[in-house]
Amino acid sequence: MASSKVKEKQPLRISIGNAKARKNLPLNRVKTTKYTWLTFIPLNFYEQFRRAVYFYFLIITIVSFFVNDTIDPLVSLLPLLFVMIVTALKEGLEDYSRSKSDQIVNSARVTVIRNGKEHCINSEYIIPGDLVIVTSASDVPCDLVLLHSTGSENMCFVNTANLDGETNLKTIYGPSNYAYLSLEHDTNLGNIVCEPSTPDLYTFNGRIEFENASNGAIPLTIENLLLRGVRIKGQGRVIGCAIYTGMSTKLQLNSRYTGNKSASSENYINKFIIALIVGMIVVVFILYLIERQKAANVYPTVYYLGPLPDYNAVLQIFEDFLSFLILFNYMVPISMYMNIELYRVFGALFMKSDLCLYDEETDQPCAVNASNLNEDLGQINILFSDKTGTLTKNQMIFLKCYTGGRNYHLQNTQLYCPSTEERFELGSMDPEILDFFEALALCHTVDILDPNDERSTEKQSEHDSLITTDIIGRYQASSPDEKAILEGCARLGLIFKSIDNNSLHLSRILHEGDVQDLQYERLQVLEFSSERKRMSVIIRDENDVIWLYSKGAETSILPRCNKSPQIEQIDAQITEYAKEGLRTLAVARRTLTESEYETFVGSLNNANIQLMNRKELIAQCYETIEVGLDLLGATALEDALQDNVDKTLIALQEAGLKIWVLTGDKVETAFNIGMACKHIPSSAEVHFLINLTDPMELEGRLKQIETGLSSEAKTLPTALVIDGSTVTALLQHLPKKFANLALQCKAVLCCRLSPLQKSEIVMLIKKSGNHITAAIGDGANDVSMIQEAHIGIGIPGKEGKQAARSADYAIAKFDMLQRLLLVHGHYNTERLAFLVLFYCYKNIIITGCMALFQVYDLFSATSVYNDLYLWLFDIIYISFSFTYLAMSEKHYSENTLLRFPALYKGIAHNTLTSWRTFIIWILNATLQMLIIFYFAYAILYDNNIVFKHGQTADFSTFGTMLIMVLVLVGNLKVFLVSHYMSYLNFAFIVISIIAFMLSTYLYNLSGGNTLYHVYNMFLSSLLMWLYIIICTVACLLPDFLMKAVNDMFLEPTFRQKRESSKIGISKDV
Repeated sequence: MASSKVKEKQPLRISIGNAKARKNLPLNRVKTTKYTWLTFIPLNFYEQFRRAVYFYFLIITIVSFFVNDTIDPLVSLLPLLFVMIVTALKEGLEDYSRSKSDQIVNSARVTVIRNGKEHCINSEYIIPGDLVIVTSASDVPCDLVLLHSTGSENMCFVNTANLDGETNLKTIYGPSNYAYLSLEHDTNLGNIVCEPSTPDLYTFNGRIEFENASNGAIPLTIENLLLRGVRIKGQGRVIGCAIYTGMSTKLQLNSRYTGNKSASSENYINKFIIALIVGMIVVVFILYLIERQKAANVYPTVYYLGPLPDYNAVLQIFEDFLSFLILFNYMVPISMYMNIELYRVFGALFMKSDLCLYDEETDQPCAVNASNLNEDLGQINILFSDKTGTLTKNQMIFLKCYTGGRNYHLQNTQLYCPSTEERFELGSMDPEILDFFEALALCHTVDILDPNDERSTEKQSEHDSLITTDIIGRYQASSPDEKAILEGCARLGLIFKSIDNNSLHLSRILHEGDVQDLQYERLQVLEFSSERKRMSVIIRDENDVIWLYSKGAETSILPRCNKSPQIEQIDAQITEYAKEGLRTLAVARRTLTESEYETFVGSLNNANIQLMNRKELIAQCYETIEVGLDLLGATALEDALQDNVDKTLIALQEAGLKIWVLTGDKVETAFNIGMACKHIPSSAEVHFLINLTDPMELEGRLKQIETGLSSEAKTLPTALVIDGSTVTALLQHLPKKFANLALQCKAVLCCRLSPLQKSEIVMLIKKSGNHITAAIGDGANDVSMIQEAHIGIGIPGKEGKQAARSADYAIAKFDMLQRLLLVHGHYNTERLAFLVLFYCYKNIIITGCMALFQVYDLFSATSVYNDLYLWLFDIIYISFSFTYLAMSEKHYSENTLLRFPALYKGIAHNTLTSWRTFIIWILNATLQMLIIFYFAYAILYDNNIVFKHGQTADFSTFGTMLIMVLVLVGNLKVFLVSHYMSYLNFAFIVISIIAFMLSTYLYNLSGGNTLYHVYNMFLSSLLMWLYIIICTVACLLPDFLMKAVNDMFLEPTFRQKRESSKIGISKDV
């Protein structure tokens, strides 16, 4: 074991181009299926029989073929087979769908270079060391080290939406000093030595080594790695060396298939069934003991029955006990599972056909991929949400700016000043404002893709031809803020046109016909980092003046500016922008002398060649030059939120849901969005846990926050903001304390998370208590989180539908979540609770009468009912009426549920199926069972001549009396307990009763059965009709009185409290 662990940690050594042997290298095959054609039936049936109730019925069915003929074995066998076959077909289709998806991925055609020649192969046959060619707009098939790009400076742009949800582009660079010519001429392409694959999407360590040691090693970082799932943008093609393939790629390591999910309802269903089974066994045991006593005292006196069996024989004892067990097997409702599946199918159809969950723009209805979780939509108390594309549209808009002492709004091609109500075009702006926008047009790292389409030949004005959506559409930025700022500048007339070898080209449209072309040389880019909270560029203009432009968070820029009255004004304006939920940036600049620039370059080059503390040394160089800045102004951008996202979040919070936002985005960006969408209340006390990895320090911060939460003087809500590195430390060292603290907070925001970290957080909360979790997202990076949660909800994203396909439910927009949970979740929870309780209720009545009958038939394990009644009782006599009610019941209207989200709390934690409620239903069934049996027994006890021609009632008449009242009471009970009685439901009740009477009448006309001509005499007897009426009224009178009391006194009081609480909430708001 020790040696294997050491081996796992050893670095991988991969020959570039695979010039050496290719044997025993892992293929690039992806497999997400659970079964094969050979293993499907045994594995699926094994998983189903792991359910105790299924295994129980299997045993009972087998035994019923060999022990006694009390009840036909098919009564148990057919329902069990039906439920299992339906379940197997559903799981088989789901697995077949995954298999087809795998086949599509594995059979995708890719081009590789082997032995100096290009070959087109299936993606699954890529092996580590292959040189893979990826063209523009294509997905990377496995993890590659970029070796060559046709783009400038040996780099390429990639869209990482499938990994982190961000639609803005990232830049990947080829290794420095690795020449592309070596691929064509040299046989020694080198070897890649790297760490084994890990789920971390943001780190990678490796190097390229050559056989000739004099060449030296070339370091590799995450900036050189093309991850599986990213899409190449803009470049003609790139060439990379495959290192991680198939299930070892970072994307696959972040994908976690959790298997089939089970609803929380199975817990209470199993508890109720176990209670019924235990009760049945107790009854069977008691009846068996009484039977043995009767056998000892009574049977010897009835010598004409023949010689007595040996009741002490083990086989006889076993057979007698099992005979009772089979007789009362009807108490455990296996057919309930058929009705539950039917209810779930119709519940899914209701959601799919709900026009309020249909998006006309995208032609997207609600999709249900896991109908077995319908009822859990009403049980959610923790909601995990992605940010980008879920809460926001990921569309940045440059709305406002402050410069020259004034606040301006960007309105198409003009600046509007609200204070003076003036409008300015670029040509009429003051020089100070022009300098501000020029800084914005230069201080960025945006690139422009080559045009793919021919320009329109339609005649346009010069202004419109320059400010074209084609230019704006080809802007590619690592930050959506930068792209939005350049788009705003372009619409004003200051257009970033191109960049070529660090030469920036701008066009400035002052007036119609007055266009100035400007050229600048970009000398250095001082990259943005979360620690610095700013980025800078060093530019040489046409007058040979060197400028340093800087933009970033005001907390980072303002302290570096020269003192001036503008600082306080701009700081105050930025605060106003932040209150509006806008994203802000401060902009500043300064000039540099040649000597200052030369000194800076020398220090920077020295820092870049250091192997130790390189990052810190570079940051120190930046610090020395980003000083003495002149503040130019500030920008305000809006990240467009999804429609009604704030109202939806508020409603869900009123419904009792705690909402966590898990995102791969930066802390600053995510926090601003959290404030804007009301996820984090404006009055909240926000605690930041950023870049904390020391366990002792973390524990101290958690205790500090927990002390504040437990303080009696605590009145403000608390929000928790955490980044990815801190989450890693918390999950590793303090998972329980982190979960306990976070669950006490009003809002939790986790940033810079990998897909695996998202799923790990969901798993932690699932295990931290009795919580039902849901996760909603729109990207492939959310799939692990969606599959890990109890309920996964997907939104079809702009970059694909991976999340929607992997989710249990899919909706077009985030605001539809409110209706999905508060309406459909509420209805499904109530309906299943009624279905299960009613099933237990009716089975107690019908088997209870059989148990009482044993007292009067010498405990012979004989059924009091004809086989016809047992066959049709669940299928026709009562099933249609209460199953239809279970599919259509509405305690509250849809508008009421949406207006009063707090009603959702009333069904949380499966309160509708508590033990108290279950016992009430069972006691009610027991009372009605006693009334039905002993009313019939009383009529026949003294005088069983009940028919009009003087005939006596026989055994079949007694069973028919019982079942007749049972059918009437069961169907009329449906009428009494319903809150929403439609004409169709009423029709089902009437039809069920008529179906019983008609089927029994037709059956009693045929000879050769125990019911022959019995029902004819039954219907013609006045005494029988009086028994039916009086017994039915006696059974339902307590239910009727309780319903009357509830409708007259309890419901009105509840409505008044609900209305007053709603008014109180409105006043507070």
